[in-house]
Amino acid sequence: MFLPDSEGIQERSAVDFGGEMLGAKAVARAKINLYLGVGALRGDGYHEIRSIMQSLDLCDELYFRRTEGPPNEVKIRCNDRSVPTDDANLVSRAVRVFLENTRQPYSGGFEVLINKKIPVAAGLAGGSADAAAALLAMDHIFETGMQAEGLLDMAEMLGSDVPFCMLGGTAVASGRGERLTRIPGLPPLQVVLASTGQPEDTREAYARFDRIDESKKPDGSHFEESINNLVLSLERQDFDYVLKNLYNSLEFAATAGDKLTELKETALKAGAKAALMTGSGPTVFALVSGLEKASGVAWELEKCAPVTIVTSFADKGAEVSRLI
Repeated sequence: MFLPDSEGIQERSAVDFGGEMLGAKAVARAKINLYLGVGALRGDGYHEIRSIMQSLDLCDELYFRRTEGPPNEVKIRCNDRSVPTDDANLVSRAVRVFLENTRQPYSGGFEVLINKKIPVAAGLAGGSADAAAALLAMDHIFETGMQAEGLLDMAEMLGSDVPFCMLGGTAVASGRGERLTRIPGLPPLQVVLASTGQPEDTREAYARFDRIDESKKPDGSHFEESINNLVLSLERQDFDYVLKNLYNSLEFAATAGDKLTELKETALKAGAKAALMTGSGPTVFALVSGLEKASGVAWELEKCAPVTIVTSFADKGAEVSRLI
């Protein structure tokens, strides 16, 4: 299905809470990796990475309201049945991490409604984005006025992509993804997302990458130089160089390799400036100049991809859009 990312057009309608709501509404923005170099497996079970991350306008909407209890209970409802509503959901963990770390004198619980627009397990950090939004919502609800550093510390406890999903914009990520440096971005471009529709488990994708014979793995010695060259090109506004040098190590471990190649080739033939798998997949993003051309690229991709979304770059991450 072709899903323009615009007001009034949604893949699924949100579930209504009903009644008066006392809490916050937050938006959680998706991300793509313009560059992802995966290095060695660390002792803590994570991989050392070098990445350039970019946030998107495509976002989930989350609604929070307090309940009378039980203490720390988080009830989640979502319009997408594939999203877990128990403690496996990062939103639930984010609420508890916030309450524990800020020592809030609060004996009640929370109800959370998630209007899911970001495809699940698609390499777009939808779960991480929701967790980042949850932390910001808690900060607003309890009026703690936390500094960004404190919120980012809590975000790091929840997952490697959560800090970036809070920061947003364009940034270089290193370590396991938690060390972030803002950088200049690409010019405004349309982003066409095409997914096979088959969820991809991030841990399994990295495990497959680890099983690749060392002689066939991408040489990680060039990651630092490549990132530096891309950042320098962005600073100089040499966008042609950037678009020709997008990269993702995990494409080597993709189970749907032939399909990913088909999606990228289809996008490029239809007029995209660049195309690449994002994160652990299976989503491919295509960068396109102008909405008219993006519609043409999406039209062609829809013929071979069950999920196709048109969106654009965003200069910020999760945010609380209003108190309710």
